[in-house]
Amino acid sequence: MTLFNLIVVLAAFSHPKADSIVKPVPASSIDSLQMMEKVYIHTDRNCYYPGNELWFKAYLVESSDMKLSGHSNNLHVELISPNSKIMISRVIRLEGGLGNGDFKLPDELQPGRYRLRAYTNYMRNFGDQLFFNKEIVVINSTDIGDEKKVVNNKLDVSFFPEGGSLVDNISSVVSFKAVNALGKGCDVSGKIYTSAGGLVTTFKSSHLGMGSFNFRPISGLSYYSIVKDSTGVEARSAIPKSLAVGVTLNASIKNNELLITAKTNPQTLPLVQDRDLVLSFSARKVMLKSFSFKMKSYNNTFTLPIDSLPDGIVMMTLSAPGDLPLSERLIFIQKENDFEVNIEPRKEVYKQRDSVEIRVAFSTGSDLRPEAFLSLSAAEKSFTDINALYPSTISSWFLLESDVRGPVEEPSYYFDPSNRNRLPDLDLLLLTQGWRDFKWKYNKVYFPRELGFSVSGSLRKYNDEKKLAADKVNIAIVDDKNSFTTTAPVDSSGRFRLDGIDLTGEASLIVSAVGKKGYPEGLVVLDTLLYTPEVITGNLSPQMVLSEAVETELKHVYEKNETIRKKYKLSDTISLGEISVTATKRKDFQTIRVENSRTLYNKPDAEVLVTSKYAGYKNVFEILKGRVAGVTIDEGSGVYDIKIRGQHSVLLTSKPLFLIDGIQKSYEDMVTLPVGLIDRIDVLKSAGETGGFGMQGANGVIAVITRTGDNLPPNPPDNHSANMKISGYDAARVFYSPKHLSVSDNEPDLRTTLFWDPNITLQSNQTQFLHYFNADNSSTIRIIVEGITSSGIPLTASAEYEVR
Repeated sequence: MTLFNLIVVLAAFSHPKADSIVKPVPASSIDSLQMMEKVYIHTDRNCYYPGNELWFKAYLVESSDMKLSGHSNNLHVELISPNSKIMISRVIRLEGGLGNGDFKLPDELQPGRYRLRAYTNYMRNFGDQLFFNKEIVVINSTDIGDEKKVVNNKLDVSFFPEGGSLVDNISSVVSFKAVNALGKGCDVSGKIYTSAGGLVTTFKSSHLGMGSFNFRPISGLSYYSIVKDSTGVEARSAIPKSLAVGVTLNASIKNNELLITAKTNPQTLPLVQDRDLVLSFSARKVMLKSFSFKMKSYNNTFTLPIDSLPDGIVMMTLSAPGDLPLSERLIFIQKENDFEVNIEPRKEVYKQRDSVEIRVAFSTGSDLRPEAFLSLSAAEKSFTDINALYPSTISSWFLLESDVRGPVEEPSYYFDPSNRNRLPDLDLLLLTQGWRDFKWKYNKVYFPRELGFSVSGSLRKYNDEKKLAADKVNIAIVDDKNSFTTTAPVDSSGRFRLDGIDLTGEASLIVSAVGKKGYPEGLVVLDTLLYTPEVITGNLSPQMVLSEAVETELKHVYEKNETIRKKYKLSDTISLGEISVTATKRKDFQTIRVENSRTLYNKPDAEVLVTSKYAGYKNVFEILKGRVAGVTIDEGSGVYDIKIRGQHSVLLTSKPLFLIDGIQKSYEDMVTLPVGLIDRIDVLKSAGETGGFGMQGANGVIAVITRTGDNLPPNPPDNHSANMKISGYDAARVFYSPKHLSVSDNEPDLRTTLFWDPNITLQSNQTQFLHYFNADNSSTIRIIVEGITSSGIPLTASAEYEVR
């Protein structure tokens, strides 16, 4: 900020307020977009062969408190190719923030580094910055390619003054980050010079190319650096220019207190000393607290207990009147917490096809014991985090990676208590990779949360674009097992929409128009129900490095196993459903539905098959009128009076019992059921057939049996109704681990993932034992458990054993 700009801003505010040191500032009303979601995906492993299954578990939390969130029900999970194309996409149903699913990788998938991306529709309001991204490596007999590229030595160094800017004559902390041509942090040392060539100070990196030094710029001077890496590669970089006026912000944590120092210079103090400055604290753009104060000297110091701040990244913002930000600083709050989950295999060494027992429990030293939701994988170690000493975990993602710019190298390093310098190094990371802005402040498009799927369309007159004055549309969604019917109102523009549809798998949609008099009327036009995914931006920096020996070994195993798989027609995951039953005639779905609907009676007294000739009828009662002896149907003012075999039974009503697919329904359900959905109508009159329904069937029964999804008729020529196929949530398969109990079981078992359980719930003081069988490979097996507690504490643990 220039001196002129700061003077103009401060001069715009007239009389100063009464003196005060620190006073609360009322929090502004929380905008709906301040509620932010985060998602993490735990996969069974990180390296795959073409044709393998990829299993995953999703955790959605509200970022302010890290607790599982029910804000959105739909999670979009995508597998993105090395050339940024979406190869596979899934929509996973989240229940209370939890969901799981799987991908079957194509057999023809090319080797390379793929990206697993996950997000909710609501997260798109903040750009793709909060999307979950993870690297997946696919290997076959050819090279991956990334490690084979020849990269020229190059050094890039960036400098980051604490708080945002240097200010003349104020000593500030300046952090730096040095990366090589691959974008990886590298050790460097350097010197700072004035533009005249005078040496000012020296510095050296301390962790992954990051470090810091104190620097006091002098007014009128400019500065540059000369930096060298361990190989002698040299780079010259300019130091950011300092401002003539401004306020700097310094922060450090000592003895569970946050020490904050705001500094200014003689040129700035007269401009701010009579003005209220605001120091605010926010996490993921949610305001936590704020204070106003007046700067009475060049150095102003405050302390704040960290107990009042949440775990994870917190942003401090120092603002002038008018919400003009002067300085910003990120800090990381990590409170002492001994709450852990442990996993222990019963033995350190197992044989091939041995039965394995795994113990899962909370650590004995944990004082807090909330409920925990976990997922557990057991896979060959070479297919998990290859050569990654500190891989990404649910803790590092939720608390760190999702809140900083760019990929974080060795993210779980900062959460391992055995690393003595992890917190100072984490502070360096925050000073260099910084905070981010969000797209919702500039984008006029709002992406609503999804609580299911939507159906929408419009009605209009034939051969005319004018709207149709209709009351409603009848909507039916049917698959091979179930049916769902409802109505939706039509607005003044002829539009209709139904939201929150809970649908799994594929189904058929049928929508029919109902005019003012209750008859089919008008032309139904359905919207295309395709979801437009977020644009793919950027590329992931490789986080897993395959050594030449590991890559060669995995290729060799792939070639050997492919020969065996083709011989025995095996897959990577043995499926429980791979059992064929012979000599049984398969019934079509419609026959099954009819039989299931008639379980409480043997044969109807009368049956009306609904064919295409009834397409113009408005409901089931119009079809029945005058077609079944003993059934009288009278209509008055759009209301139907239905009687079977007389009237006024002991139930004091003449209405028969209404059923749709064997389930009792109301009169309203019957009258709004789309005719195109009806396969047949059964009428039960005799006591022999209605006896199974007791007193409810005393006035007879009208039972409608609907069509299955594959049995719906085509759109009728008058277009009063419209049909289309729609897709809902992708149904998660159940991972099956075979039981090698018989010596006669000679079929090869080539599984890489031996066990996957995405739905472990661990209660307080509880221990769980999980069992599965090893495969035929001699290898090291890594067991990884990840999850989160009901109180918002992310958990991760791992263990290993040998198979010989």
